[in-house]
Amino acid sequence: MIDEQRYTYRAQWLVLIGAGVLLLLLFGAWINEGRNKEWRKIQKAYAEILEERAENGYDAFERGIFQVDLPDFKRSDRCISCHHGLEDPAMQQMPQPHTSHPGDFLGDHPVQQYGCTICHGGQPGALSREEAFGQLSETHWSYPLLEQPYIQASCGKCHLAIFSEQIKDHPEDDQSGPMGGMEVFLKGKIIFSAEGCLGCHQARGVGGIIGPDLTEQGEKTRHEYSFQNIQGEQTISNWLKEHFRDPEMVSPGSQMLRVNLDEGEMEALAIFVMGLAKPDIPFEYFSMATLNEFKGNREAIDGESGFAYLCSACHGKHGEGKGYNDFKTGIPAIGNPDFLRVASSDYIRFTIEKGRSLRQMGSWSQGISGLIPSELDGIAHHLKQQGKVSPGSNLSGKSGDRSKGGELFELYCKACHGNEGKGDVAVALNQEGLLNKAGDRFILATILNGRENTGMPGWSLLEDEQLADLLAHISSWRTGRASTGFVELPEADLEQGALRYHFLCSRCHGEFGEGETGPAIINRDFLDAADNKLLYETIALGRTHTAMFGWSTDLYNQERLEAQDISNIIGHMRSSAQKDLSYVYQGSNPGQRIEGAVIFEKYCAECHGLSGEGVKAPALSNQEFLSAASNGYLLATISIGRSGTAMPSWAYGDMEHSQLSGRDRLDLVAHIRSFQRIHIKY
Repeated sequence: MIDEQRYTYRAQWLVLIGAGVLLLLLFGAWINEGRNKEWRKIQKAYAEILEERAENGYDAFERGIFQVDLPDFKRSDRCISCHHGLEDPAMQQMPQPHTSHPGDFLGDHPVQQYGCTICHGGQPGALSREEAFGQLSETHWSYPLLEQPYIQASCGKCHLAIFSEQIKDHPEDDQSGPMGGMEVFLKGKIIFSAEGCLGCHQARGVGGIIGPDLTEQGEKTRHEYSFQNIQGEQTISNWLKEHFRDPEMVSPGSQMLRVNLDEGEMEALAIFVMGLAKPDIPFEYFSMATLNEFKGNREAIDGESGFAYLCSACHGKHGEGKGYNDFKTGIPAIGNPDFLRVASSDYIRFTIEKGRSLRQMGSWSQGISGLIPSELDGIAHHLKQQGKVSPGSNLSGKSGDRSKGGELFELYCKACHGNEGKGDVAVALNQEGLLNKAGDRFILATILNGRENTGMPGWSLLEDEQLADLLAHISSWRTGRASTGFVELPEADLEQGALRYHFLCSRCHGEFGEGETGPAIINRDFLDAADNKLLYETIALGRTHTAMFGWSTDLYNQERLEAQDISNIIGHMRSSAQKDLSYVYQGSNPGQRIEGAVIFEKYCAECHGLSGEGVKAPALSNQEFLSAASNGYLLATISIGRSGTAMPSWAYGDMEHSQLSGRDRLDLVAHIRSFQRIHIKY
């Protein structure tokens, strides 16, 4: 038996020995851990490279943990503890982590000022590869290291000006900003604009509101994304690419349209979206263009760019639209030549700003979209100009064939202007009161550009020879030579002109010149085509066989107009045509609503719905549509239809559709107009 004293003595020795062994083990582990740190091995290898490359010995570099404190970025980077050759051009061919930094980035972005992780990502305080890269799922690091080419997304933090004009379709030709190493990123910017992403998303205060705001999309961490439906890498870049390919699969319930791009384009677009950021760094680091955008002082968007940014995703890059078979509510083909022939700039501009209630087309007013009025004007102008040409630019010296022109008149003009141009739903062309005053330039400009907000579409689709033939045919109805020369008018008194117009002209031509029993005369297209001589002679002499009498020749009382009076009226007409509209005025409506309802039910209800609600074609009872569309627009659309769509030409008919008379078409207009309940201000 071991007595108690001996037992205690032995136990104490065992504890002491165990503690000593434990201390030895801990000391050995501490020594081993310190000597075998990954950064120490890397520094040792770097020293060996320097020694091997040195010819006459080398200056040993200082070893240890190196840290760059970056208070502006709220971080401290230790990357240079392993990347010692970063700024040594002699290390260019060495493997990582000893190689020098490619390109000349460090000249503009010195490590001591910018560090590394602001561009490359990764854990700034880590000293091992796995921890520094932060790419393994178990590291749970918010911003893992970015590999090429995704590192280019970091350029967006400081250099991305979304609406800057410095980046064109060929960014390599531009020397106004930082370009080297940003090629894929800038390609992504071009794709972003061309795909119309801002049609649904906003960025820096501009765009649609259907999807989430993308201004700080690049600041999101991968933990803010759901990878439940993602195949492959659990990275932000892969999530974005899969989302572009099939939005609803990745994000169930998403209304986003699929983006049809090849792999390289998908990658570039993902890089650009990852670069949409607003980092919490001092403004001194931003480019001036980027800083101005964050402050709301962006560059203005021109009409062509605005269409690409905002409209192309839904309406198509060329305005081709989507049919009802492809899209539930259909998307109008606003680039359709027939649409542009009949839609006025006012109609397009109104629709852009007001949108269409109960439809995908939302309002693009400044308070919603961030676009200023001049930018909305630019988009409308860009669209309208796609269907316009300069009158007579290629017809000088050409004499047309009257016989061929007659055939063209029968084919294109008779349905509205009647047999031999004697008039029907449109004015009579075959009258000396018009043709003996109107020159060929006036007639040609009217044919080419039509008349906005009236039933006269533009016919710029005709070839030059056809235009010359048609002009020859119409000119053959003249009973004499067209009046030529120039008339010198006294300086107009606009106030007196407004009074004269109100009391004498508005009874037939409408208070705003929109046309009632007489044609629309305060109309930009009409006034652009008509010179002062034509206007003066028409007012003074009237038009034979029409209700337009001569105000200087047929009257002998106080209403008789002198040259000054006529000049005042012309001045008022021209100045009024340039003013901003209060409403899109409907114009004349001589049809019968009740008769039109019968025709509508028979021919139109199948597609447009019995109440005009829209089934397989646009909703005609939509109040924004009716406030934008004049009666002339409705008549012209019914008459010529829309080529390439299910909307036929009801003025001419075809194998499947009847031909409607001019009276029927006017009655249809009256019925459609009866759907209007409110008048929305322009």
